[in-house]
Formats: sequence, structure tokens, C-alpha cells
Amino acid sequence: MARNADLLTKIYAAPGGSVRYFRAAAPGRREALFIHGLGVDKSWFAVHHARRRTDFAGWVVPDLPGHGESGRPADKAGLTMTGLAAVLAGVLDAEGIREIVLVGHSMGGAVALALARQLRETGAVRVAGLVLAEGNLDAGDAFLSARVAAQSREDFLARGWDALLAELAAQRGMAGYLRTLRRAGPDTLHACSASLVAMSRAEVTVPLVEAVDAPRLFVFGERNRGRFTSEALARRLGPVAFIPRAGHAMYADNPAGFWAVIREFLAGL
Repeated sequence: MARNADLLTKIYAAPGGSVRYFRAAAPGRREALFIHGLGVDKSWFAVHHARRRTDFAGWVVPDLPGHGESGRPADKAGLTMTGLAAVLAGVLDAEGIREIVLVGHSMGGAVALALARQLRETGAVRVAGLVLAEGNLDAGDAFLSARVAAQSREDFLARGWDALLAELAAQRGMAGYLRTLRRAGPDTLHACSASLVAMSRAEVTVPLVEAVDAPRLFVFGERNRGRFTSEALARRLGPVAFIPRAGHAMYADNPAGFWAVIREFLAGL
């Protein structure tokens, strides 16, 4: 266990491999679980915790299995949305958390919905709030994952992975994502993408959202206004907020604006 101020790096011994996560306690405050997106990891949070006011909540910020410093499950079922969610349920249990606000970014939104269903079925943890930050609600949200999942695993490993890295390397501002994506690797990317695409359908996600008996918030980057087909869908499911001067990586594009929205949501619970 390593310490960085009051931010701990902890390990959960999951059946499919160890999971590393940040834990920032805030006694008397809401507990929140931040679930990152496809090919990302928890590393960004340490900088935010050190420089921003994030102590309005206690935080659990994991590297999902196959990402960052967490192990890669040998069974590909561990890289499905339900498999990832099951591991996070174990982390919450290990922390003794009985009430949680789920904050899912991008693919993390699908994992959050799968987790909310599992927690409701077991009754182990109450979901006190749900934030989906450009989280996958319908097929139109699966920008990268649909391209990956359209290829067989063999083709993606042989050709698609290198082609994707080259394409992203040619784009401005992708250095950070390339670093975490390479760490996740092609097997993780393909397995997660296939599951994410299968789940990113309104007939699947809408009932999962509606079953969350707690306040919900849907967050988009202002630069993406009108880009996501799920924006209209989200408006029917709960309030929608836009982060000014931000795209999909909203917590990197405008950290102050992003945390202000999350802080306000939690304060209203």
C-alpha cells in the first residue's frame, strides 16, 4: 500500500487477477466510485486529487481489469461489462461501503449500469446517485469500440491494433491516451469493445437506467453538443449538463468545470 498525501493506492485480490485502485477517504461525505473508459486508467485522478478540490466526496478510483496496473483476466468473461462490474462490487465490499454514487465516463457508463443492476440484485450496496459522463447509452455512442469490435480478434491483433495506434499518433492531443491504451493492450481493447458494443443499445441500457431509483445526471462536453445520438435519449432519462470548453475527455479539457458539475450533483443528494 503506497501513500500520496491522503490518496492511497490499494489492491483488491479479485478472482481473475489483482485490481489496483485509488482510495481517498472523506469522513462524513458521500462515497463515489469513478469508472474510467475504454483504454484509460486511474492515473489521471492523482493529479486532480493533488490540485483540485475533490474532497467533497470519498473516492474509489480503480484501474479496471486489463487496464493500468490491474491484472488481465485469463477468462475473457472477466473483460465483459458484467465481469468488470462484478470486480467493482468486490472492491466496494472490501472497502465496507454500503452506499455509493456511481460516476461512469464513456465505457465506464456501461460498467456503472451493469454494476447498479448487480448491487440492486444483491442488496449489498445502495446506489445513491448515477452520473453518466458521455456514457454509452445507444449504438451511436460506440465510436471507437464499434470499429474495434467489427474486426475479428485475430485480424485486430494482426493488423488493426497497429493501424489504430498509428492513426491516433497522427492526431493532436492523443499522447496521454496512447500511453494508457498501449498499457491496456489489444486483447483487452478487443474483448471490452465487443462487450461494450453488444450492451450499447437503447433497448438494453434504458431499462437499466430507469431501474436506478436515485437521482441521475447525464454529462456531455460542450464541444460534443449534438454529436451523440443519445443526447436526446438522456434528456428523457434525467437532467443533462454540458461542460464548457470540453470534448469527450472533459475532466482533462476543463477540470474545474467538470468537478464543479460533479460537486453540485453530489451536494444535492
